[in-house]
Amino acid sequence: MAVSRKYRIGYVIPGIGLSSEEAERRKNIANKIVENSTVDIVCVDSGPLTIENCVEEAFAASSYLSKIYSLQNSYDAFVIGCFGDPGLRAARELVNKLVVGPAESTLHLASQLADEFIVVSPLESTVILTRHMINSYGFTEKVTAIVPANIPVVKFIENREEASKKLAELILDTVKEKGGDAVVLGCMSMGYALVDELLKNKTDLPVINPVKVSLKTAEMLLSLNLKQSIRSFPKPDYNKLKHLLG
Repeated sequence: MAVSRKYRIGYVIPGIGLSSEEAERRKNIANKIVENSTVDIVCVDSGPLTIENCVEEAFAASSYLSKIYSLQNSYDAFVIGCFGDPGLRAARELVNKLVVGPAESTLHLASQLADEFIVVSPLESTVILTRHMINSYGFTEKVTAIVPANIPVVKFIENREEASKKLAELILDTVKEKGGDAVVLGCMSMGYALVDELLKNKTDLPVINPVKVSLKTAEMLLSLNLKQSIRSFPKPDYNKLKHLLG
């Protein structure tokens, strides 16, 4: 007998680089993470293939806004499917439903688990994006290092042991040199590769997965009947946006 789930969460992909097979894989993983919700992968019609620099991040930030506006009555909450939280403030102003940013929720959780921590960014080019985001959220003093993994995510799926061993060595060397009491995975693809579980027996540090944290945060806030404040995120003049929203 199927278990009835109370909430419906839209996990929004801010770009067009995800294959249908990978979207389905992520949907299956997401629905195993939540307990009282159903998660759908919400794909967009335009946007960057990846988000690896400021230009792609800017296009990503607006790629999904009209989509979630049209779908807001179908979902109880949205999670932005990128660790950089592109367009998060705009999304919270635009729709009347809860919107969760993976980076924001994960950094706050990490600060409850450790006095200081490192963030693993996927590439050299994403380190600066991660640094700016951390600064904007006020976590600069808690982050001892932002280290690029430079390991293709597919390696964590195809050769899990080798890739996780390499990343564990990188983490331990960074912590030894820079300090840090926990690890934040600064990449949703790493999260969906369940890198935190791969590292469980390779380090005694908490390894925090932004996919799990953001989905669980959405579910928790929904259960508490909470969403973003309309005073912090005031509604726009929708009449001026008609030509953009469709």
